[in-house]
Amino acid sequence: MCITNAIQVITIAKYTPYIKPKYVTQEGTTVLYVRYNYDRTRRTLISTGYNIRPEHWDSKKKWIKRACPNYDEIDTCLIKITSKLGDILTYAKENGIDPTVEFVLLELEKNREYGLRPNRVDMFEALERYILEKTPSVSADQIKDYRTLRKHLNGFKKYSSQPVTFRNLNLTFYNEFMDYLFHKVVKPNGTIGLLTNSAGKIIRLLKGFVNYQIVKGVIPPIDLRNFKVVEEETDAIYLSEKELAAIYELDLSGDKQLEEIRDVFITGCFTGLRYSDLSTLSPEHIDLDNENINLKQRKVHKAVVIPMIDYVPEILKKYNYDLPKIPRYMFNEKIKELGRRAKLRQKIEIVRKKGNEREKKVYEKWEMISSHTCRRSFCTNMYLSGFPAGELMRISGHKSPAAFMRYIKVDNQQAA
Repeated sequence: MCITNAIQVITIAKYTPYIKPKYVTQEGTTVLYVRYNYDRTRRTLISTGYNIRPEHWDSKKKWIKRACPNYDEIDTCLIKITSKLGDILTYAKENGIDPTVEFVLLELEKNREYGLRPNRVDMFEALERYILEKTPSVSADQIKDYRTLRKHLNGFKKYSSQPVTFRNLNLTFYNEFMDYLFHKVVKPNGTIGLLTNSAGKIIRLLKGFVNYQIVKGVIPPIDLRNFKVVEEETDAIYLSEKELAAIYELDLSGDKQLEEIRDVFITGCFTGLRYSDLSTLSPEHIDLDNENINLKQRKVHKAVVIPMIDYVPEILKKYNYDLPKIPRYMFNEKIKELGRRAKLRQKIEIVRKKGNEREKKVYEKWEMISSHTCRRSFCTNMYLSGFPAGELMRISGHKSPAAFMRYIKVDNQQAA
């Protein structure tokens, strides 16, 4: 996603980091700019003071790649310039000023603090800037979560009896927003209302966003202690090694696509990789000498080393260490078919909460298999085999024992 300001002032003013890939010096570098567009014809280039090689430029994200020398320093510079431009445009809007190229350049030269009026700071514009500022430093999944927060706040804005502003973030807002999330939100599948953990995640994202604005000095401190992040223990399943063996041994010679999905699924169940990492696994991540997988997890940017065990070496070799790339929606749909063919018909009762309401449903186990089953199966099976939890966390990339133990599905019989 490019760093583009969605703030509508008087024009369609926007800004984005920019290079001229055809203008390369004898040293093989090009100037890194931030381009400010007042409209389609009036624009200017603001130099960052840095030169980079064109191959260190991500043309999709409109940002430097992590492989770029001095990445942290240049990344900080870009964030500082784009944040300042966002402040200038907000200041211009609050004061009815036309943000011409000349005005913006003069404000940048002054390099002053704007003392934005907290009660006038638009929550939705601040959220747009928050997403833009976070894009270069967090995973695509995290940005997707921020956009989901934006979608629900926009939906609540139409439903709410009070304005959705920073000033109104109080207990009344929280209770009304939670009621909206539990009983009014229409999900993509047409059902109404979020489950407890989904609603809790929205509140956690909202608190993170608001606290970021407080730290930046955009708004004064707000007491969010009553904004409880609700959660419940999930009944997500894992597959035992016996069940995974049954899936691996299925004869899928007549269905090449399902065979590829089965191989990716089994690889996930014996490596613990998230689907975002599984879907990008390639030869550069494979250390054949030590029989390990080495990569930096996309979600948390953490480097992990994972031993290749059981079926994994055979599967990776089969695809020349470059696993098939399968869209997540197709993967989640087809792996249920794998479970059905393997006759995973154990009855499982699931109880979920929406606010104070309890929903009870009974499923066959194959119906509950998803991409997340991979990671949960890996952690649980390794834990049950006696692998030390501390060492297992280093492989799975979990940051805390509490987060790790939520993945372990051990019933009373196994615990005994």
